[in-house]
Amino acid sequence: MTQGVSDVSTSSLERILAALQDGQLRAPLSRSLLVAFGVKGQLDALVRSLEGHSKAASVSILESVLAERRKLTRPAPELVWTGPEGTSAAARDTAVVLRDLFEGARRRVVLGGYSFLNAESVLAPLHKVMVDHAVETHFFINVEQPDYRQPSEEAYGQAAFEAFLAASWPFGAPYPDLYCDRRALRPGRGSEYTSLHAKCVSVDGERAFVSSANFTTRAQERNIEAGVLLHDATFARQLERQWMSLIEGGFVLRRTR
Repeated sequence: MTQGVSDVSTSSLERILAALQDGQLRAPLSRSLLVAFGVKGQLDALVRSLEGHSKAASVSILESVLAERRKLTRPAPELVWTGPEGTSAAARDTAVVLRDLFEGARRRVVLGGYSFLNAESVLAPLHKVMVDHAVETHFFINVEQPDYRQPSEEAYGQAAFEAFLAASWPFGAPYPDLYCDRRALRPGRGSEYTSLHAKCVSVDGERAFVSSANFTTRAQERNIEAGVLLHDATFARQLERQWMSLIEGGFVLRRTR
């Protein structure tokens, strides 16, 4: 059914879809209705695919075609790399990609990270967009589990957050919202040991970066690290929701100071 409209322009399909949804066009569609609406190109294909269908069916057909086209036009995943490269390599540099992601953020950054040692140069572009564009920022960070039960797990976690800011966020306000796994606030021995080992970023629900590289100068500039940059809103939103669902489920502690 959708093959019949494969040669119809995207703009025409979007215009017909919008007209059906807001009532400018009424289903079932016909050649005369489409002509009256101003459609000229590929009328035969449109009539074959849409004529006689209900509004819901016509909308479903058009949305399916447009969704497939968006998949085809979506930029391919990009390999991101830190380390030496041969002459045939074609990867993007980790530090450059991360800086571009942070500098391009305008609404929200959701980040999961294990290590942030010497992270000032890595995180400075993010702090700037937080100042300039009020970007909402959420960091899910690793907290080292204590060897012994603490008088207060909450206090232990809050102290870990302040230590993180002192070591890795020298910029002052605004601060990212900080979260840690509540399991990390209890003593960790053997099978009970846990760590937040992910290294990934979702930006504006539109782009996502997943890497072996920590948010450290060493990982960005000197190690051998591999990652992938995805210009894929579906995946970026999925990654963001995965992290934010930890808050909704009560699985993480949030910095309160």
